[in-house]
Amino acid sequence: MTQIIAVANQKGGTGKTTTAINLGACMAERGKKVLLIDLDPQANMSRGVNIVLNEGEKGAYDFITDRCLPPEVIRETGIPNLYIVPSHIDLAGAEAELFGEIGREQQLRAVLGDIQDHFDYILIDTQPSLGILMINALSAANRVIIPVQTQTFAVSGLNQLLKTIRTVKTKINPNLMDWVVLPTMVDYRRNEDKLVLKEITEQYGEKVLPIAIRINARLLESVRKGQVITQYDKNSTGAKEYCICAEELLKIYEGVA
Repeated sequence: MTQIIAVANQKGGTGKTTTAINLGACMAERGKKVLLIDLDPQANMSRGVNIVLNEGEKGAYDFITDRCLPPEVIRETGIPNLYIVPSHIDLAGAEAELFGEIGREQQLRAVLGDIQDHFDYILIDTQPSLGILMINALSAANRVIIPVQTQTFAVSGLNQLLKTIRTVKTKINPNLMDWVVLPTMVDYRRNEDKLVLKEITEQYGEKVLPIAIRINARLLESVRKGQVITQYDKNSTGAKEYCICAEELLKIYEGVA
């Protein structure tokens, strides 16, 4: 069964895109066939794997509105087993266009139905809001990864997102099996980070992944240069932690040792 994972947080700046890209890359390096879907009009995921759409090129907007065949938008990333549906600012228009459509919350699920069996994992990078694109991602997914920065203001919106996930599961997508929290951008030199990490772990228990992603300059550099972290610096802290995270997720999703 293909695992469709929404990487979601309605707050920006939590490492969401960095997480989606690098988890996908680490899974691909372990022999999994992975499709990234850039469902954010800012297109940071696309730039993070060095794919920038030119004016008129088909991307996520055409994909989610079913204006093209999947092979027209799925691109190779240059990393074996890793593919992407890239985005462009025109995706912002999909919100208004889908608003009047019947079944608008399930448009992505419908278009993925034709291709999902060709992949082991599909990771959807969502925009930082609870709009129609986010709901589409949750309606298509069977899992959710929630990157959360270990700062008080970053945690405050988590309960609202969890409420949205429960509502989508109840009303739209009963296949939405579970969610996990991934602490990101952790600075163990700061007392606030340590306290918030402890608070998250106490509140959400086993839903918090046992690996946290530390703040790491190499991660930021790799995204700016359009490379996944295992390409840019495989010995960096960020590369090691995302690979450990990928292994933990494979254990959860597949029971892999």
